[in-house]
Amino acid sequence: MNRFRKRASAKPTTAYNLIVAARFRELRQLVPALRLKMTVMIILGILTGLSEMIGITLLVSLVFLLGQQGPVTGSAIAWLPAFFGNIDFSLSKPILVGILIGSILLRIFLGCVNSLIASAINHRISDRMRERLYAKVLAIPFQRFQDYERSDLINVIATESYAVSSAHASLVRLGVNFGTIVIFGIGMVVMAWPIALLGLAFGFIHNFALGFFAGAYRRLGASAVAAVEALTQLSWTTLQTAKAVKSFGLEKRHQQLFEALSREVGQTWRRSDWMGATTSLVSEILTFGVILTIILSSEFLPVDFKAALSATILLYRLQPHIKGFDSQILSLYEMEASLQKVLGLLSEKDDIKQTSPGEKVSRLAEAIVFRDVSFTYEHTNTPAVHRLSFSIRAGETTALTGPSGSGKTTILNMILDLNRPTQGMITVDGRDLATIDHSSWLQLLSVSGQDVELMEGTVFDNIRFRRDISEEDIRWAADVACATEFIENLPDGFDEWLGDEAIRLSGGQRQRIGLARALAGRPQILILDEATSALDESTEMQVFSAMKEDPGRTLIVVSHRPAVARLMKNRIDLRPPAATSKLG
Repeated sequence: MNRFRKRASAKPTTAYNLIVAARFRELRQLVPALRLKMTVMIILGILTGLSEMIGITLLVSLVFLLGQQGPVTGSAIAWLPAFFGNIDFSLSKPILVGILIGSILLRIFLGCVNSLIASAINHRISDRMRERLYAKVLAIPFQRFQDYERSDLINVIATESYAVSSAHASLVRLGVNFGTIVIFGIGMVVMAWPIALLGLAFGFIHNFALGFFAGAYRRLGASAVAAVEALTQLSWTTLQTAKAVKSFGLEKRHQQLFEALSREVGQTWRRSDWMGATTSLVSEILTFGVILTIILSSEFLPVDFKAALSATILLYRLQPHIKGFDSQILSLYEMEASLQKVLGLLSEKDDIKQTSPGEKVSRLAEAIVFRDVSFTYEHTNTPAVHRLSFSIRAGETTALTGPSGSGKTTILNMILDLNRPTQGMITVDGRDLATIDHSSWLQLLSVSGQDVELMEGTVFDNIRFRRDISEEDIRWAADVACATEFIENLPDGFDEWLGDEAIRLSGGQRQRIGLARALAGRPQILILDEATSALDESTEMQVFSAMKEDPGRTLIVVSHRPAVARLMKNRIDLRPPAATSKLG
């Protein structure tokens, strides 16, 4: 089970009537200045509803006045006499028509403005959320980053980030719907309070009925997230291991797995559509029931016919807002799993090495010293390295040797400051590495490993690796790595396009590009972790001979080949003492 699923399942079930407050608190954590943005949009939405209510009232009055001649008395506008007593309120037909047209145009204008503002804000929220999630992935400590599935991280950044803007839009529509319901309700009370009471009862029944769907929507949202996660993970691993899939003849098997997961995703969204259709049907039936009740009881209600007609039309127009109010709450339930994933990732603590200032370092003058260093990975009890003490002197070549699992890569990760010792201390020229500025230390280092991570781009792009490095240095690095000859034999040379796997290149060619990448920045400290394991012996010796020509560079090499270790001036043997004495 990955970290996202753990976090999503850890949150207790939220009561139906508290879901809005819960989502608002979550969004306040995710979106700065949320209150002001939401307030502006809700006010505009409510003003749109107010102009609609005025338009409906005047439209009913105008219908009754179409056959009349001359000025219009107050009795022509259905609700004015009941509300204002005996005040004589006269309007001519042109004025009444003008007000009606004005209210309609105002509603159209406010609706358009609100849509444009909502679109701009939602896009900005999505953009900002993707940026924050991407920055968080880069800021997570390396050991914590390794706990995450890569496909899940991609899914959260590319897909789940939109849930934040969707939840914001739902909360805004929720506020607009609620405000419009209040405005229409006041109008209905003024026009015909008995009908308003029936509408209020309808609202409570509607809310109560849709409340039964809350748990189903929450489960549906979690199922949808899990299904998309599984589909993304399969797609990612298939693309990542395409050569192995084809080599083992597993294309049909992968296709079957994809089709099964794709059907599961489709079924999830179809269930969502069915749920939406069901809740809409319930809402429509309840609306029809209350209007039918008004029609059947109209003879017994103490309400003027024109006022009753206006109130009934308002009630009918109110129904989409009531349905929208409840459906937005249900949507917030459905988005809960996605929001929890976003919050779970953003709640990770930043790598303290990137946030805490340290003493800058410009060069390695003396040595890197391990003093009684131990390191244990999370979720394990056996230390990867235990009470190690040794020195790597500046300007010299050092080989780290030992069997697989002896901690060579762990040591390199600690030198790179990706992991920090759980016990002991690493010093650089006598200063604790933990107190040295992380960025300035990494500027002295460069690393190349057995598995070269190539990216989409040209050979030139892969060697430069988004750094500010001149073309001269890139070509020099390719020469030292013995890569120039094969690169120039490619159809487009240094401009040859490579995919992230670069399956057209051999393992040795990939490693030489990785070596060139490490050398291009002309680092003072070069770390090679089995970086020449795929090269033939002759090319390997040629590469090391070229790299050793720089007398000022500190070279740290991990290799299982005795010939490579013999080339280094110093050797640190990581075999257990018993194994060392037996071999000696």
